[in-house]
Parts: sequence; structure tokens; C-alpha cells
Amino acid sequence: MENISYYFIIGFILLILVYGIIKKTNMYDSFIDGAKYQMKEGISIFPYLLCMLVAVNVFKASGILNDLIHASRVPNELFIQGAFRPASSHASLSLMLQIFKDYGPDSKAGMTSAILQGGSDTTIYIMGLYFGSIGIKKTRHAYLVGLISDCVCFLCCLVLFLYILK
Repeated sequence: MENISYYFIIGFILLILVYGIIKKTNMYDSFIDGAKYQMKEGISIFPYLLCMLVAVNVFKASGILNDLIHASRVPNELFIQGAFRPASSHASLSLMLQIFKDYGPDSKAGMTSAILQGGSDTTIYIMGLYFGSIGIKKTRHAYLVGLISDCVCFLCCLVLFLYILK
């Protein structure tokens, strides 16, 4: 039972191969063409990913986040999760899991972290990567609305943590 996922993957690959044989498709050439196309797509979005990485590291190195953390009464991890959620889904998810480990999922911090993770989105990542890769240049209002909604979600989570949840 523990290896059921392996059987599922092998079965799926076999299903694709059988379908290709029935359709009389040259599967090797199709695979190579798909890989070439995806390499071109990967290269086209690489500058946007690099830009996001640099922006997040500059923000971390600036020290602004540490000043904001020391001024608040919330756990450091929760504040950091709120700050990085618009830029990185994986970073905020790992911070949420750390909060669950440290405080428990049913704690004030755990519930607030889960609400923050589900209520906000990776606005900067989405705008920078997807809008940039398809050539949309006029994104000012989209950024503004997305970041305002992320800030409202974060502020609501802070109010929940500080005043409502017990």
C-alpha cells in the first residue's frame, strides 16, 4: 500500500505510451519538441524570476523587517510570513509550518498563520512573472489593488491575533 503512488505513476506513463502507439505518434520526437518549447519558455521567464529573487534579498538585507518586528507584539514568524507572502508562496508556507511546529496549529499564532496563508496571495510574484512573461506593461493598478488586498488581509490577521482570538 505504501508504494501505490509509484504504481499510479507507472500506470500513467504506460497509458500515455499506449495512447501514442494507438494514435501512431512518434513519441520520442514529440517529447523532444515539447522539451525544446519548454526550454524557450523557461529562458523567457528567467529574468523575471531573477529580479524577484534579488528584490526579496534586498528587502531582507535592508533591516526594515527587523525594525517592524521589534515594534509589534506578534510572533516574529507571523510578521515575517505576512511580509513575504506577496513575494513567495513557498517561504510563507514554510514559515506557517514552523509556526505550527513551534506554537501548534490550534494556537492563536497557528490559526492566524493559516488565515494569512489562505487569505492572501503572491501578488508580486504573479505580477512580475506572469505579466512580464506575456508582455503586459501597464500593471500599475493591478499591483496597487493586489498589494492593498494583501495588506488588508495582513492587518485583519493582526487584529485577529491581538484582539479577537483567545
